[in-house]
Amino acid sequence: MRKQVIFFLLLLCSLPILISLSPVIYNSSYFAKYESPEGIIFLSYSKNWDEQQLEDLYKELIKNKHGEEINLLQEVRVMAGPSPSNSMIIGVYHPFISSITLYKGNEHTSAQEYRDTLSHEYGHHFAYNYFPSHHFPFSKWAKLRGLRHLPIHWNSFFNYSVSSHEWYPQEIFADDYVLLYGPTDEVALDDVYTNEAFYMRTEHENQKLENILGNEDLQQFIEQETGIKIDKNRKLRTPKLTDFTDESLTFSVEQKKDVAYRLNLGDYEYYKISEDQSGSITFSNINLPENAVVSLDVLDLNTSIGFRSKDIHYK
Repeated sequence: MRKQVIFFLLLLCSLPILISLSPVIYNSSYFAKYESPEGIIFLSYSKNWDEQQLEDLYKELIKNKHGEEINLLQEVRVMAGPSPSNSMIIGVYHPFISSITLYKGNEHTSAQEYRDTLSHEYGHHFAYNYFPSHHFPFSKWAKLRGLRHLPIHWNSFFNYSVSSHEWYPQEIFADDYVLLYGPTDEVALDDVYTNEAFYMRTEHENQKLENILGNEDLQQFIEQETGIKIDKNRKLRTPKLTDFTDESLTFSVEQKKDVAYRLNLGDYEYYKISEDQSGSITFSNINLPENAVVSLDVLDLNTSIGFRSKDIHYK
């Protein structure tokens, strides 16, 4: 009961923005309809989407790891054109009515094209059901996420701008969900050395934040509150420089195989794929100039999840 009261008060405070994000007024002029076994209604307001495509969209939705909260999702809509508020927006979640709206249905005509957006928007649904205070600085999630001294826009419900999207706590949580619970894919080894795999990896929108995949305290908190376990193969801690010479760099990394690391050094790139669970990788035969600045791109080949490290200043 206490959580319900808090959630109601938070939603009441958020009323102005929630109203502005409400979907178009309901009408029966949809082109297709599909109802999932959980009772989620999928509606198409695009001529390019039929019932089979809506069912495929549902199949994409349930690839996201979920619990009982999925039964509280009421509706998923596919609209023909762009969002009326901003053409850059592909999807929106409406907390008051537990509904997801997907835009540009005339351009995106397959469920696969909406996969990342759908996962992100479902992350909002997940957040509001289990962590209703997450968009406030006093929440335990915000503390464990390490947001206290960062330029987070805590007033996003009253001053929302797409240009500041990555700094809204709601958006941070939704992307956290994608990394911890969203669908995954294996990566072709050939795509690593062409850099295609690094460009196409699933990563957090805000790369300035600490790596959620290595934040064990936060992961344990989320598991305790939801009862939904995070797959161990997703965990991927941030590499740390442990040793160096004029021609080599050694890093402490996650103890797992099949993780690709790309060392970025000026105009040069060096690649290494972990072959064991030693938790250490070394880049050899590299030319380190004085006062070099390096960074590491990390990619799990079994999940296509990864991130870019912060710059490391070598002297």
